[in-house]
Amino acid sequence: MYIIKNGRIHVGDGTVIEKGDILIDGTKIQKVAPVIECEEAEIIDASGKEVFPGFIDPQSSIGAMGIPGRNMDTDETSSLVTPELNIKYSIDPDELNAQEFYKSGITTVGCTPGNYNLFSGQIAAVKTAPQKMKTRLLKEHAALKGSVEVGVKQVFGGRKQSPMTRMATMSLFKRTIDDARRAKEKSRSQKVLCDVLDQKTMSLFVAAETKGEIDSLLYILKDENVNKVLVDGFCFGDCMEEMKAQNVGLILGNVNMMSQIAKHGMKMEKLVELAENGNLIAFTNTFNGRSEGREIFIWSAIEAYRAGVDAEKVVEMMTLSPAKMLGIEERVGTIEEGKDADISIFSAHPVTTYAAKVERSIVNGEVIL
Repeated sequence: MYIIKNGRIHVGDGTVIEKGDILIDGTKIQKVAPVIECEEAEIIDASGKEVFPGFIDPQSSIGAMGIPGRNMDTDETSSLVTPELNIKYSIDPDELNAQEFYKSGITTVGCTPGNYNLFSGQIAAVKTAPQKMKTRLLKEHAALKGSVEVGVKQVFGGRKQSPMTRMATMSLFKRTIDDARRAKEKSRSQKVLCDVLDQKTMSLFVAAETKGEIDSLLYILKDENVNKVLVDGFCFGDCMEEMKAQNVGLILGNVNMMSQIAKHGMKMEKLVELAENGNLIAFTNTFNGRSEGREIFIWSAIEAYRAGVDAEKVVEMMTLSPAKMLGIEERVGTIEEGKDADISIFSAHPVTTYAAKVERSIVNGEVIL
């Protein structure tokens, strides 16, 4: 049992408690109040510190991407369409442990298949602490991953198979949906896809980077009621009206790659408009299906703040918004009574300064750092 005392608590929903205490008992947050007294509890002094819900990276390749001497297990390129597969069977605990996400405040990740299939498989939400997988697995079927990025045609076109062009990529993406809808006797793959499209199970995450990819994707999905989340999405600012009309979520890839900003003319200031419209926004350490290190997550959040997004709104993009995307907001994403005790204590506000450091990390009620 712990009490985090006298911290500046960022709840995760935009609310800030200027000075408060948090009681942790077992794996859960038991109480949040201005003052909590409990003789049995160990005190964690957070005076002068910034206290946050554990951050959530909703689609990270780390965990199944492979570490030296092991195989790359994020891409099943034997078929264009494999929505029935689940990344949980590829997760390598050693790889998750080696990354030490919690040292950047990240306590949950959505381990994701890669970007080389039209529909590549299901994302699993897991905790980042070095604990048993039974404890770490938060949600087995958290989202379905798809892609219309260039990697699809590079892999299959490189074998002289379709798609070899973007027009074929988009046509096959649409045909896959249409065939699944029309089939009277559905295959397992088609049943999984239809359940997602009918909002029976999980959200649909689709990687699309350029304006052409995003425009085509949103046109294909415009009549689908599925919860849509755009991954990478560097040219989201050129597709704002349709993004807002369809209430499409956005998981930004590595916005610190200046070559990408130059290449696509990113309009980071448009994040303010998108957030005001109510679209869910989040960040990831992964770009184009490959992780570039845990620090990318916070660096991208800082860029959003520099572009004009309010600091506490950025915090929401790091916590509650990705939790909603993955359908795990009942357990994580905010500091509230009854939720998982996933908490990061920083020396300063990590969104407003690069100098902020994680001083304590708590995952599932266990002090990891």
